[in-house]
Amino acid sequence: MNFILLCLIIICISVQNVAKKSYNLRVGGGVYSFSAGSALAALVIFFITSGGRLDFNVETLWWSMAFALSYIVGVVASIYAIKCGPLSLTSLFISCSLIIPTLYGLAFLGEPTSEWLIIGILLLLCSLVLVNIEKKTSERRITLKWGICVLVAFVGNGACSTVQKLQQISSGGLYKNELMIVALIIAVLVMATMTAFTERKNAFVQCKRGFWHFTLCGVANGVVNYLVLVLSNRLPASVMFPIISAGGVVLASLIAIFFYKEKLQWQQWLGMLLGILAIVALNL
Repeated sequence: MNFILLCLIIICISVQNVAKKSYNLRVGGGVYSFSAGSALAALVIFFITSGGRLDFNVETLWWSMAFALSYIVGVVASIYAIKCGPLSLTSLFISCSLIIPTLYGLAFLGEPTSEWLIIGILLLLCSLVLVNIEKKTSERRITLKWGICVLVAFVGNGACSTVQKLQQISSGGLYKNELMIVALIIAVLVMATMTAFTERKNAFVQCKRGFWHFTLCGVANGVVNYLVLVLSNRLPASVMFPIISAGGVVLASLIAIFFYKEKLQWQQWLGMLLGILAIVALNL
């Protein structure tokens, strides 16, 4: 059952990426309105999974605020990193952010370490580097501003998964929906405010044209976050997050080949192979 849920997480992450890419190709712009719309769609998912049975408490509210802060920081910093620096390296660093909950689980949660786990993580890191190699060499140069933005995005994205893991441990696996509902409400309000200040002239048109894109992205994001919370008490962080990363690498490469007709370089083929080997090693 855990394997099936992991597969669903990987598939939904890929759906998010496809929705974002499709939006950029067909609509473009409206970064904050897209983020607000997708967060709203994810919020609906958690209202549905709650079945209307919600039980808020002070501790969960604090965890929600921590997740919302991490989510907003990660999203905004990644936007600015992409705007002022190389896309491939930005994607690489953000993809590696799941190493944060992995290392946290090993260092502070007493999760077991094995030779296969270490091998799997090393294979995953090599895979992420290789699949992000691109033919084009005309990308913008690395600057201090880009370095700061991508570092903040890295920490923000990794903190999201770490907060979810810690909240579920603290609450004994309860308050999943409550955590995410409050966090996503905060995220929607903040992103909507940013939209009003930076994109108000074109927001309506962009939301109309990109409705199905951000809705699909948000639904997939809601499913991912819900299943991560479900698995947080079933699997060690040091195993769950590397498997999600490695599976995402493989599926993203397959989508690029079969749906977008992209031709991979030999380094990227090698990266996909290492991603498969990483999944095998992490399950041994």
